[in-house]
Amino acid sequence: MKKKSPLVFVCVIAGIFQCLGMHMNPSADPNLRDLQLLAKWFEGAFDNDEQLWVENRSDWQGNPEEKHDRLHSMHKRVLADSIGNYVFYVEEFLNDDPKKISRQRLVSFESAVDTLGIIMKIYFLKDAPKFALNAPTHGQAISNITKEDLFGLEGCDVIFQRIGDQFHGSMRNKTCQFGKDDALRYSVHDLILSKDKYWRVDRTFLVKDDSFWKGHPNNEPHKLRRVNYYTCDVSFYEKAYYLPSEKDKKYQGLRVHDQGGTAVVENPIDGKTYFIQLRNKQYPFYALEDSNFFFLRFKEEGAQASTALAFGEPMAKTIGFQMNWVSAVCECKE
Repeated sequence: MKKKSPLVFVCVIAGIFQCLGMHMNPSADPNLRDLQLLAKWFEGAFDNDEQLWVENRSDWQGNPEEKHDRLHSMHKRVLADSIGNYVFYVEEFLNDDPKKISRQRLVSFESAVDTLGIIMKIYFLKDAPKFALNAPTHGQAISNITKEDLFGLEGCDVIFQRIGDQFHGSMRNKTCQFGKDDALRYSVHDLILSKDKYWRVDRTFLVKDDSFWKGHPNNEPHKLRRVNYYTCDVSFYEKAYYLPSEKDKKYQGLRVHDQGGTAVVENPIDGKTYFIQLRNKQYPFYALEDSNFFFLRFKEEGAQASTALAFGEPMAKTIGFQMNWVSAVCECKE
């Protein structure tokens, strides 16, 4: 029997790969899967309410000046092909007040094939107020954004490497510089991102002697956790929940997140204001598998103690309480 040429087998195998869409592409991106995962984890909102809850306890051992600010960070993916394929608008505010905006920028993630890492390019907005999430111009501004709306600083890219189930990002040493003369400074911007956590250190130092200039006084990061949003209904009753009255009041569709998020409501019967708050807590004081819990707090503004507390399992989809004169229920629909 005549032997078949090895070339025939090579051609057959190549044909199979072609039919299956499996091409041996030497320019394939080895970071692609990590890039897609990083972008997926980066999208959403994060808050460090739990960190402050610990630092505000009477038994906390840290120095008062080392307490962190309450920080809420929102990362919204936007379509901006002229800038990149993985682009996000970032907006942050302080002390649970959306009006106290502390950061606005655009970031773009791309593969760094030569270093087997992922680069986050940071852009600043020339006309930041019109891009704010609560501005009426946000939608149109962000949908039409181009590089002409942005500016950046050389050497300020953040390089991410995957380490286990986390991405660790840092700027190159002393490359992100700004200022003049004796006030010439460099930025230290370190981040850790996982599926449900976003930790960040932002500090600046003087180039001339490496002395601390601005930022958190130590290297302890802001420890933000991913938030989940709940839709809450709160009802006030003049007589009782089973005795309807024209003076009853129901607040529906309040959007509250589970990392210390709040919504303020007014009781029309007596004019007092209250707030509901949700916390999904990873309780740090006991090494027990069942030490975490979820709770809803209902409290009169200015009062020392809560009016009502409701507890549930961690990440419970529904939580609420019922009293004769008030009731509340929150449901996660995400």
